[in-house]
Amino acid sequence: MTTTCLAAPAAPGELLRLVADGLAGAGLDVSPPADGEGRLEIAWPGARCTLAVGEGGSAEWEYWPWSPADADPDLTADLATVLLTGQAGRQPRLGSGHQRENVTFKGIVGLELKARGLDVEMAVYCDETAFDTFAEIIATIPGQGDDGGQVCVTDEGGLTWTRDYWAEAAALIAAPGLCGQAADPASVAGSVVEAVTRAMALLRPAGAERTRHG
Repeated sequence: MTTTCLAAPAAPGELLRLVADGLAGAGLDVSPPADGEGRLEIAWPGARCTLAVGEGGSAEWEYWPWSPADADPDLTADLATVLLTGQAGRQPRLGSGHQRENVTFKGIVGLELKARGLDVEMAVYCDETAFDTFAEIIATIPGQGDDGGQVCVTDEGGLTWTRDYWAEAAALIAAPGLCGQAADPASVAGSVVEAVTRAMALLRPAGAERTRHG
């Protein structure tokens, strides 16, 4: 008998729909893409906030203040900590970035995350056409690397969190003629919604009203 190994991805658009419903149920104003593909727009005052969810269980949440002048390195460090560790709420200030001279935004955030025990490295990208460079810091959980997700922070105050949830939500299939892994889309969506809403709770002032599109 021939045994076929199959993986079981979610139906097209299912994860995105489940995540959008979960975020809306948490009180966030979510605008799904018109064509059912692409990024969810999450309305937030003073910032562009989007979430992409791949059918394979990957998530990418971006938070970009409209102006770099509005970016807060302490808030950014707390967002990164919440997304990577699941520790909710504001965190004690442990880094020395504010006490040093000529430290960049990403430097303040990186020193804070390093002081909290996270792994932090700097990535530098070169544009050979324009003869320019761009740098950001990348924070991860020690010993987990990308498996625990990663957070990238720029000097403009932008934060990008990425994580792949499919592997941890997968279960082994044992059936005649079949083997492989399948994951419950609802479980994956629940993990994504929990992580994003926990982070966005840091942005919401106490008692704030839900923001709606005009």
